[in-house]
Amino acid sequence: MVDPSYVSGAVWFVCGFAILYLGYLIGIRGRAELHADYDESSGVDPAYVSRWVGATALLMGTLVVLYAIREVRYGFQPAALGGLLVALLVLSYVTKLIARGVGSRQS
Repeated sequence: MVDPSYVSGAVWFVCGFAILYLGYLIGIRGRAELHADYDESSGVDPAYVSRWVGATALLMGTLVVLYAIREVRYGFQPAALGGLLVALLVLSYVTKLIARGVGSRQS
């Protein structure tokens, strides 16, 4: 029988790599339009959005992959999962603000 921590860790790995891939597309390839809150007609510089949202998404993906490694090694711990979820929610809100132009010199 497979340890549930391995299954859960594998799911977190897949999610983390999906987030890393989206961060790559947004940050490295300059695809700011992939973010749901980015509006091309808002006048916010797409390079600004790509750079900051992409970097934040790469950070989020890295956190998820690190959590997956931690879960495979040490098993499930509610406090670790809670910390990850809080960090992801805060970073998700930050990307939403960046996509709307908060912090941009144009706003």
